[in-house]
Amino acid sequence: MEPFEWWSDKQKRLMEEARAFADQNLGRGQEVFWTKKFPMDMLKEIARKGWFGAAIPEAYGGIDAGVTGVAIVAEELSRICSGLSEAYAVSMFGGVEQLLAFGTETQKRKWLPRIAKGEVVGAVCITEPFVGSDAAGVETTARREGDCFVLNGKKRFITNAGLADIYVVYAKTSEKPEDKSRYQHLTAFLVEKGVQGFSVEKINELSGWFGLPNGILSFDNTKVPADNIIGEQGIGWKVMMAGLNFERVVYSAAMLGPMRESIRYAVAYAQRRMQFGKPTVDLPTNQFKIADMFAGLTTSRLLVYHAARMLDEHREAMVEAATAKLFASETYERLISDAIMVMGGDGWTRFYPVESYLRDAKVNQIGAGTNDIMKLVIFRGGLKALGKDLKMPQRRLHEKLGVPVSWGEKLPKLKPNEDSILELLAEDYMVNPGLFMSREDLKERLETVADDKLDEMLTNLDKKGFAKLYRDSKGLIALVKATYSGLHKAKKPETYRWFPDWLDRDMVF
Repeated sequence: MEPFEWWSDKQKRLMEEARAFADQNLGRGQEVFWTKKFPMDMLKEIARKGWFGAAIPEAYGGIDAGVTGVAIVAEELSRICSGLSEAYAVSMFGGVEQLLAFGTETQKRKWLPRIAKGEVVGAVCITEPFVGSDAAGVETTARREGDCFVLNGKKRFITNAGLADIYVVYAKTSEKPEDKSRYQHLTAFLVEKGVQGFSVEKINELSGWFGLPNGILSFDNTKVPADNIIGEQGIGWKVMMAGLNFERVVYSAAMLGPMRESIRYAVAYAQRRMQFGKPTVDLPTNQFKIADMFAGLTTSRLLVYHAARMLDEHREAMVEAATAKLFASETYERLISDAIMVMGGDGWTRFYPVESYLRDAKVNQIGAGTNDIMKLVIFRGGLKALGKDLKMPQRRLHEKLGVPVSWGEKLPKLKPNEDSILELLAEDYMVNPGLFMSREDLKERLETVADDKLDEMLTNLDKKGFAKLYRDSKGLIALVKATYSGLHKAKKPETYRWFPDWLDRDMVF
């Protein structure tokens, strides 16, 4: 794959170095599929190359290649094996990002140079036995005792469990309802491996991610210095949310390598596999699959690196990061499955690495926020980001055609009274018969009117049976439409009648 035009020379060089490293170690990575032994030697080699400092500024010992740099390394390492790329990626969003964004200068100077050298590997701890997508429901507690906080609880599905040296742990520091309602009840802590009362309780046997330790961590009266708070007490939710965009971009980048390798195997295999007297790459069905694979990979890479660029430019990328994660993980499953179909029975054997890639498909759709959560994030963020573009255009009946059309010019405003509101509701019925009018729609067509006065008029119309109201979760009138009685009162019945010219008038009664 080629570098993107907006990448810096440093990022382009990093891609070449990481690609060469991946090319040299593909066989070593495939050993992991069989042995399930974590490739610590390769992790140490990555550390020696300084890639753990990809997102860390030079002032703290890093190479300052940004989120894009981290994504580049994660993509290339994922070609070797997912365990290696995930160990690297998790360390990046399990310490680096949080310290860069919220850490004190003392914390940065203490930890970032060590992370950049690969002396310290990180992990992030959010999920718990009873807490998954509902991250605000964290039950692990942190109680203040002098200069320390005492942590009690458990964290589940923690990648790099036992392997990591530092753990970003989110714990509850307030039970006050007002703090919970403002999401000020959580605090982020940096917990070091080896602290008394902090232990690995269980390592999971996963379907994929061979060799990568993932498990349950236990906190039993674990004392953590107050100096290890990231940010300040009560802003843990803010720290968590800020880190998720970084996490989703890097997590998605680690899906790109297996996609590339799968396409390579599928194409090379089909060029060499003979059926019906010709290579199977000549079969249109295989060509269609391979075309979809190319399109899926290209689009996924664009989404991932576009979101990375936005983060590097310190722009809001919530929707872009979630979109990249959603699209890449869904594409990954289809792409790997298609690659196996192109390769037939051989693709399903463990003698080709494509089978092992498919084992990671589901966790890609679960980790860094499930894809259902991604859709909620995209929906809510999209409504906010595209609010003006999504606004319903003003519509009216075309004077000559008599059909509803969008109207570029501002429609005339009416004096705010019950009769004029009923008039507008009747007009709306003729152009949008199946829809309610929103409160905003009405206010656009009425001269200036106070909200309480508008509510009074709408309530009166409702009581008289001329209008039907919908109130939102806060009890506010949000939508309104005319009842049949209201339509009858507003206009004569023949006003609502319309028939196309081609209709035989004998059919009208």
